Amino acid sequence: MSEFRARGFLRALYHTAQLWSVDTSPKQLDDAIGAMSRAADLLTAAGPATIGVQTGALYLDDVMLPHASTEFSGLVHRLCDQGVHSITLFPGTTAADLRDLAGLTGGSARDLPADGTALLNERIPVDFENVEMSGLRRSYVDSLDALRTVTNNRSVETDRAGEVVDGLLAGSDADPASSLMLATIHNYDEGTYFHSVNVCLLSLAVGRALGLEHDDLRALGVGALLHDVGRVIIMDPGLGNPNRLSNEEWSEVRRHPQEGAQAILVAGGRDHEVAAAVALDHHRHVSGQGYPDLGDRQPHPFARIVAVADTYDAITSHRPHRAARAPQEALRAILDDSGTVFDPDIAGVFVRMLGVYPPGSVLRLSSGEVVIVVGEGPEGIKALRVRDVAGRPIDEPEAIDVQAASVVAQLPSDDAGVDPASLFETAGHQG
Repeated sequence: MSEFRARGFLRALYHTAQLWSVDTSPKQLDDAIGAMSRAADLLTAAGPATIGVQTGALYLDDVMLPHASTEFSGLVHRLCDQGVHSITLFPGTTAADLRDLAGLTGGSARDLPADGTALLNERIPVDFENVEMSGLRRSYVDSLDALRTVTNNRSVETDRAGEVVDGLLAGSDADPASSLMLATIHNYDEGTYFHSVNVCLLSLAVGRALGLEHDDLRALGVGALLHDVGRVIIMDPGLGNPNRLSNEEWSEVRRHPQEGAQAILVAGGRDHEVAAAVALDHHRHVSGQGYPDLGDRQPHPFARIVAVADTYDAITSHRPHRAARAPQEALRAILDDSGTVFDPDIAGVFVRMLGVYPPGSVLRLSSGEVVIVVGEGPEGIKALRVRDVAGRPIDEPEAIDVQAASVVAQLPSDDAGVDPASLFETAGHQG
């Protein structure tokens, strides 16, 4: 699982680089450097490792890392801006070199020593021109870029949002199961962006199950993609905050639906009125509760779809104040609130669509093996075996059919030793 080890290092690098741009304590920075060192040791256990960087893509030696390229697309932009095309790590990479690498990535003008244990632009591992990402992954990355533009400019581009939704629609039309696997991607340092794209993919899947036509699906997708832009515009104090919010901070958070709707209306463009209604209504309940309080006005039908997808992704994602929970727990929470918080018809469609074990579910079998669900098949649950009977990770996940009777537990994704979405291409080629 070389991509898994590379992603461990990239995650540590990205997180440490983020700390350079905020007011952080020396201990936090030292702890982050320590995590980088451990990840670098794992990556270089078999010898020097070179991470190649190209706009939109990452490589480990001569192999493209499709999942890492998606998950760390923000890091790719940052490294390219710094003129970094490759990072070569040697066994025993020093903490000092890793600190300099994180500082450079975080915007420091300092360079790395030419004779150090981490080198820049020394090895270009592959002809980047000859390798491309899948269309659905490319659309996912384009969606992330569109949302980063909101952060940088404090304004919304609804037409660009529509263009990337067109790409997501085309990709998920061609491979619906893979789009649901892709909707399990998360990046803790850019949680809002990934959450918004995942909610978009899930909402589009529900819309299809409800029989919506293309134009309505597109409008739904734009609304879902932009449903949380208000959080970015108000610089939501809840973003990345591991502590309980004060009453004043919570009041600020509750303004994000109105702020998001207003920004979308100001932007104009195709589908902007529907998107504004989704942003305004996605925290309003069918019972009349929730926020903002708009009296007896019922939430927009598309906002009801987004509300269910929003809750599912929030529960199954890591948050600064809690760990991710298993998909079954999220589905149970949605059913428990069906008819009060959520539209019962939409909640029912959503739960039936994902099934008992949604794509990306991590299951422990009676044999002791651990598998990741990739879909349903005529012989049972289609899955990839990622741990053997002794609990040891499997280097090359194996496609198997699983009977529901052999499932003894559903686990949080961290227990698999590999992110479900990292098996996106594997699932597509073994199914």
